[in-house]
Amino acid sequence: MNLDAETLVEALRGSARSEGSIIYINGKADERELSYRELWDRASGLLGYLRSKNIESGDELILFVESNEEFVDVFWASLLGGIIAVPLAIGASDVHIRKLVNVFRKLERPSLYSTARNLRRIEKFCISEGLEREFERIRAATVIAAEISDFPFSAEPADVVPGQTAFIQFSSGSTGDPKGVVLTHRNVMTNVRGILHGVKIRETDSSLSWMPMTHDMGIIGFHIAPLVAAAPLYLMPTELFVRRPMLWLQKISEKRATITASPNFGYNHLLRRFSAEAGELDLSCLRLIFNGAEPISAALCREFSRTLAPFGYREESMFPVYGLAEASLAVTFSVPESPLISVKVCRTGLTPGQPVEMAAEADPRGIELVGVGSAIEGCEVMIADSHDQPAANGVVGSILIRGDNVTAGYYREDALNHWVFKEDGWLDTGDLGFMSGEQLFIAGRNKDLIIVNGQNLHPHDLESICESVGDIDLGRVAALGLSTGADGGEALVIFVLFRGELNDFVATVRKVRRVLNAEAGVDAEYVVPVRAIPKTTSGKIQRYLLAEQFLNGEFDSVIKDLDELMAPSSKGATFAEGGIQDILLQICRSVIDDRDIGAGDNLFELGISSLKLAQLHERIEERFPGRIEVSDLFECPSVRELSEFLDRNQGPGN
Repeated sequence: MNLDAETLVEALRGSARSEGSIIYINGKADERELSYRELWDRASGLLGYLRSKNIESGDELILFVESNEEFVDVFWASLLGGIIAVPLAIGASDVHIRKLVNVFRKLERPSLYSTARNLRRIEKFCISEGLEREFERIRAATVIAAEISDFPFSAEPADVVPGQTAFIQFSSGSTGDPKGVVLTHRNVMTNVRGILHGVKIRETDSSLSWMPMTHDMGIIGFHIAPLVAAAPLYLMPTELFVRRPMLWLQKISEKRATITASPNFGYNHLLRRFSAEAGELDLSCLRLIFNGAEPISAALCREFSRTLAPFGYREESMFPVYGLAEASLAVTFSVPESPLISVKVCRTGLTPGQPVEMAAEADPRGIELVGVGSAIEGCEVMIADSHDQPAANGVVGSILIRGDNVTAGYYREDALNHWVFKEDGWLDTGDLGFMSGEQLFIAGRNKDLIIVNGQNLHPHDLESICESVGDIDLGRVAALGLSTGADGGEALVIFVLFRGELNDFVATVRKVRRVLNAEAGVDAEYVVPVRAIPKTTSGKIQRYLLAEQFLNGEFDSVIKDLDELMAPSSKGATFAEGGIQDILLQICRSVIDDRDIGAGDNLFELGISSLKLAQLHERIEERFPGRIEVSDLFECPSVRELSEFLDRNQGPGN
């Protein structure tokens, strides 16, 4: 264990002397082991390759690669060389390319590390958006990912110091301006020490994760922290979990992993696909399962525990936590291996400056909140009133954090830094909470961040995308994330100013759903017409007023009427038994089981989440192997178009 290391370079050097390793899990019987010693050698060799491309210490390198193995290699090569790593998610939709272009514009001395295939994707997007000159700048600064065997292991690491920037975590931002959280080696190592102390790390611990490596929980909590502990580390691609969530539990059982993680949507996704055919599943090895990254549902935690109890899972393994990128990752941890703590409070009473009002079990105003523990070592937490002074216990206020793990600021954002940083080094997280004894409870967000299926989404981005629809004028749309079900997850709700006949609004609903799927990779569960978009005198949208109206049921009737109007027109059509079109219809109806799908219906207009998109592609791939890619679903969004596409692209699945 390398808890005394002051930089990530020192940490990897120390772990390279251990017996620890990373095991990359790419399928049920597809694995590759890489020792930490081999990782040091690979990163050193790749650093030499980067230097041969004139990328030096202090330069920024955007990491835009698919596999976990490729990502880990270039991430550590950057750290060893003092190069500022900028991890970005690949994704299947244009939202990720748009974000890359926005980030590239923002950086001072950027380069891009990616594949030739991804470069073609970027070129195609830039041409479609009239950004040919932008693409030429990106192409000139691109380093094509190389095979590790292509160069010798010879480069020496740079002289990296603790206060030096290690990497930048950029927020979601498609059409808007993504914000970069700057993290130094000191920030990350301070947080890692707090994490390992908080979980009471043991020599027998091992971690298994499917969290994205471009997410702070993935890269810091479930890569850097286990590496610093020199512990065995198992990494699954996120898309593999999406397609085969049972494999997550099967590998925990097989590898006897003791620590893993998932946000709310992951538990819900697994339970929907859970099979009693779990066989020899044995989860008695599991000591902690982190639950964070989005609001925690006590009901979902209990359902997860009930479902897995027959397989040795202990409910005390659930480990609620709170964190954010600005803290490097972790802020508060629960007590490891202890019962879940929750309280039921009045939803309407979660107002800054007001004492929390407890609710009876049967009170319809009640909402159950899960405690997320107390501050980890190296980080301070304060619930502040409107004057940035400590609020009393049980009073809702702004959550402020301070410590060596906290970022010194956002990348080239002087105005934002001035706003979020308070006196004495406190940073305003934008979240609301209250303390009950030593336990922190999250009460909501001052900021308007929307979290859907683990994705951080900014309403301004989504609203701007919606405004590209011809029927919607600037400032006439509002995006919100609202908790609408027992699983505690958020549904994306889009409110559109509309004063005509409801039947005429159907086309707008379809267009909004289609453009949000294509541009941001998200499903708008509700698109609601409203007579007015409430705003302040300065023109800012008052989203909380729309949220109150929605949760009070004021839109229930219009939503019901819209659902009836949007019933697929091709319902009842018949097709040749066993034909491609019929097979595709069966596949689509099995995945999108809450709607009746017709052959001519645009799947994205009906609403299809990124999870269901991955499942749909998987099932089509099983029936027609090697003949369709995820991107083809965007080009052929209906069953009829997909059928014609497969007819033109004959292959071994025919």
